[in-house]
Amino acid sequence: MTIVREISGHEHEHVLAFRDEPTGLHGVLAIHSLTAGPAVGGVRIQPYRSDLAALTDALRLSRAMTYKVALAELPCGGAKAVIIDHPGLKREAAMQEFGRFVEQCGGRFFTGPDAGITAADLAQVRSTTKYCADETSPELGDLSLHTAMGVWHAMRVCLAAAKIEEPVVAIQGVGSVGMQLARILHENGCDLIVADTDRKRARAAAKEFGADMVSTDEILSSVCNVFAPCAMGGVLNAESIPTLKARVVCGSANNVLNATEDGDELHRLGILYAPDYLANAGGVIRGAEFYLQNRKDSRASIERIAYRMQTVIALSMARDRATSRIADELAEGLWKHPAHPAGRAGASQIANPSIAVEPVRAGSVVPIPNVVPTATREPKPAPPQGVGRPKPPRSSTGERHKRRRRRRPSVE
Repeated sequence: MTIVREISGHEHEHVLAFRDEPTGLHGVLAIHSLTAGPAVGGVRIQPYRSDLAALTDALRLSRAMTYKVALAELPCGGAKAVIIDHPGLKREAAMQEFGRFVEQCGGRFFTGPDAGITAADLAQVRSTTKYCADETSPELGDLSLHTAMGVWHAMRVCLAAAKIEEPVVAIQGVGSVGMQLARILHENGCDLIVADTDRKRARAAAKEFGADMVSTDEILSSVCNVFAPCAMGGVLNAESIPTLKARVVCGSANNVLNATEDGDELHRLGILYAPDYLANAGGVIRGAEFYLQNRKDSRASIERIAYRMQTVIALSMARDRATSRIADELAEGLWKHPAHPAGRAGASQIANPSIAVEPVRAGSVVPIPNVVPTATREPKPAPPQGVGRPKPPRSSTGERHKRRRRRRPSVE
């Protein structure tokens, strides 16, 4: 029987520690907000170094989920569950017990996959609760693809805003979402640099997409003009930001900034940052619309990430504030005061961006704005202001990286 206790002293509506001794289940569920509807958020499993580390992760991730669903204007709140992985965990039985715990929440919490969770894990959770996404459902579709598509919509706006004509994207992590993003970027003519802690995955991506493969230590400082963090959070901090060569940061990872001030530093350096919970909302948009609103297709809703990104960039330029701060302000207006004029104003700004974004036909391959394909021109990714242009990176065989420009498909 799972033992549950409430942890008080946080801004969250509910923080529940759960434990089941027979299965070794041990974790935290943080429900940040139920203001707009049931709280949604994935469950992740990691070998946390302590209970406090697990609690801290759950609190940060659940808060970010509330901001994500608020900015996406979804009828739900944010939550996150974390399970501590350890040698004594009886995984199959523990996932079933976690499902029973979710069921006992009575619909206040709806969950799905997150870091470390496998399809087999999710199947066990679903066997004991109806409040869990079924990624095997053909009607739902591949949530990782929906997430990657949302990242691409945010990125294409950033490319236009930064006037990047020859995108070279360094992808940190080519798991389920990172690999889907690599495929989308490749199809749209971007050159890629990839890294992953699983070198087999990185090699597969390099082979399939003609990408350069570098180590996980090198990816942050790779010669590129877009850095796409698609692994764990906290990768941008006081130590790593000065090493960036990219002019744009846009990826699928959660909590990319280690601290709020890191967003201010990116802004000061002239590096355009796509707020993580804005860019990576495609999966939760699809899940929420499918399960809470019974929608058969969410492509148009995911495409609106581009409009939101445009709005954040325009306000950031007008107010000379970090995009992360602007996104937080908009999300807080929608979350904390949905019926208040400030909240309605935030929704209006998102619905009616001050700068236009070209509409995209659903299901089409989206061309990069302002890109002029040239077969003979050498790509020259521009470094941040004040940083000299480095030489192109060398591949593992010592030969220079040969970027193959591809003809971009037209959109009718």
